[in-house]
Amino acid sequence: MPRRARLRSGMSENSAYPAATAPDVMNEREAASYLRTKPRTLKLWRHTRGLPHSRISNKVVLYTRSDLDGWLARRRVAIAA
Repeated sequence: MPRRARLRSGMSENSAYPAATAPDVMNEREAASYLRTKPRTLKLWRHTRGLPHSRISNKVVLYTRSDLDGWLARRRVAIAA
């Protein structure tokens, strides 16, 4: 699909899935974008806060959207009014 057509149809420029939805399995860059942080922060969170991940090799770490959503939900803090 040409770049211009992808952008008009709601697809992101560098992916095969719609820009508004995240894939079920994400690499480190995609997961960092999903969590609105940097990949380096994900590494810190994996070691200090138990961020769920799957290590495929020494250099490849994958994340699932449902694991990240659950991890975030468990860390939600209620603010007293």
